[in-house]
Amino acid sequence: MKYFVTLLLIAAALRGFSIDAYFNHSVFHTPEGGAYVETHMLFNASSLEFKNAARGYQAKVELTYIFESQGKVANYSKNIIKSPFVTDSINAIVDFLDVQRFPLGPNNYKLSIKLRDINNPKDSGMIVQNITVTEASESVFFSDIVYLDTIYQNQGKTSSYSRGNFDMIPKISGYHGPNDNTASIYAELYQSEIALGGANDYLVLFDIIDPKTDEALSEFRAMKRFKGNEVQPIIHQWNIENLKTGNYLVRIEARDRNNAVIASKSSLVQRHSLVPSSDSLDDFQISSTFAGRIHSEDSLRNMLYCMRYTASIYEENYIDKNWEQGDTTELRRFFYTFWRERNIVDPGSSWKKYEKRIAYVEEEFGLGNKRRHACATDRGRVYLKYGKPDTRVIQNREPNASPYEIWHFYKTPSKSNAKFVFYDPSLVTNDYVLLHSNVPGEQVDYSWYLQLSTPMISPSGNDEPLSSSGEVIDYNNLNGTQMNSVGSRALDFWNNPR
Repeated sequence: MKYFVTLLLIAAALRGFSIDAYFNHSVFHTPEGGAYVETHMLFNASSLEFKNAARGYQAKVELTYIFESQGKVANYSKNIIKSPFVTDSINAIVDFLDVQRFPLGPNNYKLSIKLRDINNPKDSGMIVQNITVTEASESVFFSDIVYLDTIYQNQGKTSSYSRGNFDMIPKISGYHGPNDNTASIYAELYQSEIALGGANDYLVLFDIIDPKTDEALSEFRAMKRFKGNEVQPIIHQWNIENLKTGNYLVRIEARDRNNAVIASKSSLVQRHSLVPSSDSLDDFQISSTFAGRIHSEDSLRNMLYCMRYTASIYEENYIDKNWEQGDTTELRRFFYTFWRERNIVDPGSSWKKYEKRIAYVEEEFGLGNKRRHACATDRGRVYLKYGKPDTRVIQNREPNASPYEIWHFYKTPSKSNAKFVFYDPSLVTNDYVLLHSNVPGEQVDYSWYLQLSTPMISPSGNDEPLSSSGEVIDYNNLNGTQMNSVGSRALDFWNNPR
C-alpha cells in the first residue's frame, strides 16, 4: 500500500528573486453537517524582503486562495499576511504561518494559490493544487490528522488557531527533526454515538507504524477512553526521543467494547534523529566513510547545500535550517545517512555520482566570486534537480537580444517534453535567470519571448502568448505592431528543440 502526504513546496522565482512557502491542508466537518478546508501556509522569511517600519522591520505577502469547481468559484480569499516585527532585517527574521478556513461542500476543487511579495512586487508566483472534499460518512469517521507545533489555553481570546479553549499552532508537515523530542497530533472523530448506539464507552488507540512491516512499534502505543458523541476532539503527544530516523505512519483507531475497529485514520510522519536508522555509527566510524573524507568545513557545508535539490521536502527543510550554522559532527552524520538511505549497499558510489554533477555545476555556472554559490544559480539548481538536459541551446550573440539558453528534457519526474528558458539580463555576469518553464512548480512567464528582446518596443493588448496547441506565438506581427527579427530564433528553438 502507498501512503501520501499533501505537502507542496512553492518556489516562485522571478528575475533572481524567490518566495519560498510550504503549503498543507486538512479537511474537517461540523456538527451541522458542513465541511471546511483548513489551509496552512508557512513562509520562509529569508526569501522575503523586509522593510523598515515604525515598530521595526517587517515582510508582507499578498496571499490569494481561489477554490474552483467545474469552472465556477466556490470560495476565495485575498489577504495581506504580515511577518512579526523584527529589529534586524537580516539576522533576526523568523518564519511565519498563516491559517485560514474555507466552508466547502463535497466536491473536487482546483485551488489556485497566488503569492506576491508586497515589498518586492516583481517577486510573485502561482501554483495549482487539487483538493477533494468527500461526503460525510453515515457512520463514524475521523477528520484529517494535523501535526501540532504548540498548544496552549487561549484565555477566551480566539484566533485562526483556536479550537475551543485552546490555540493550536500546526506544523506544516509530519517532519520531526533532531530538535523535536515530541510529536503531537489533533483530529476529530464524528458521529461515534451512531455506531455505538448512544453515549457508550469506546477506545482510541494511538500507534506509530513501521510501513515496511505494517507493524506497530509497541513502545509508542497508547490508548484513551471516550464516550460516544457527535464530535470528539482528540489530542495526543508521543515522546519520540528514541524514535530512529525513518519514515513511519501515525495511525489512530476507534474501537468499540468488542475491540472491533469502527474508524481509522493514518498520516505520514518522518523522523530525522541524525542517527542512521539501521545502525548507530559513532564519530570514529563516520570519519572513516566518504562523509569523513570531506575535510574542509566549508566544503562540507557547500556540499550539503547542493544536496537540497535531490532531497525530500523534509531533508530540504533540515538542510536549509542547518547547513550554515549546524554542528559539523551532526552534519556529517546527516550527510552519511542521506546517501545510505538511497543506497544501503554502496552509499559512497551514489554520492560520487552526485558529486560529479556538483563539480560540473561549479565549473560551468560559477559566478567567479564568493557572492553566490553556483548551486544557488537557476541553471545550477535545474541541473542538479533534473540532470543534464537532452538538448541545450546557447545563444550569446544574437542581435538585439540578451544572452539566453533553452534547455530541453525528454522527460522529468513531473513532465515530458520539459523546457526551460534562461537569460542574462546583465549581459556580463554569467548569472542566467530562469525566465520560463513548462514544468509544474517552476517559474512561468508566458511573455518570456518579449523579455529577451532589447528594443523598447513591445506589442500590446494581448497577454496570452500561447496558441491552442501550447506553442509560443510569434509576436513579430501581433496586433499590427511591427518588430524586427529579434528573438525569432528563440521561438524556433523553444518550439523545435534540437
